[in-house]
Amino acid sequence: MQDILINVGDQSDKSSIMDDFCYNNNVSKAHIYVRLGFLRKVYGILSVQLLVTTICASIAMFTPTVKHYVHNNPWMVTVAFLASMIFLIALMVKRRETPINYILLGGFTLAQAYTVGVVVTFYDQLAVLQAFLLTLGVTVGLTTYTFQSKRDFSTLGAGLFAFLWVLLLGGFLRMFIQSTHLELVLAMGGATLFSFFIIFDTHMIMHRVSPEEYIMATTELYMDIINLFLHILRIVGEARR
Repeated sequence: MQDILINVGDQSDKSSIMDDFCYNNNVSKAHIYVRLGFLRKVYGILSVQLLVTTICASIAMFTPTVKHYVHNNPWMVTVAFLASMIFLIALMVKRRETPINYILLGGFTLAQAYTVGVVVTFYDQLAVLQAFLLTLGVTVGLTTYTFQSKRDFSTLGAGLFAFLWVLLLGGFLRMFIQSTHLELVLAMGGATLFSFFIIFDTHMIMHRVSPEEYIMATTELYMDIINLFLHILRIVGEARR
């Protein structure tokens, strides 16, 4: 009799999970098993991405031959950028097809990791370490705050994307106006922007995204963190001059 009750309970749980996908297709309203599985996938994959990026950056920064190679082959950055865009577009199309989505995500991560590795070679090691620790602290703090907050951060979207266009325009102007003050303002603006993007994307992942969209959720957070790190690194670099 007990076995029958357990079996009925298991079937009820499975039915509840299926109902989540059919009627409440976002993470916050999903069954607890679905939520936990989603979070494990997202932050597990994100941790691997950040670890790979850290390893690539460390190799580029601490290995003289690698540093010499990337400095003498600047065209590789363009190749890495184009590759990351191609991988990202393909990933958006194939995001639910396993294992191709993992392969594309791996390619995208390696392309981004190479770019970060090139960037850090132009800064001293202490500046990179400071930027890394600051990024870690900000990311953990903002993620914890967003998970605990009951505020609706989805309203930030329009303002954030408008500010992103302003920042892109500022970056375009920087090509023609060589100013350390402009550089610092853009770096601080970028760090602020991507800090808010971490809050926004974390909230959207929990309240607007389907549990099946873990690949794109991971990609968005990864890009937020990488961009936050690069802008903080620019701030630290300018401050140390």
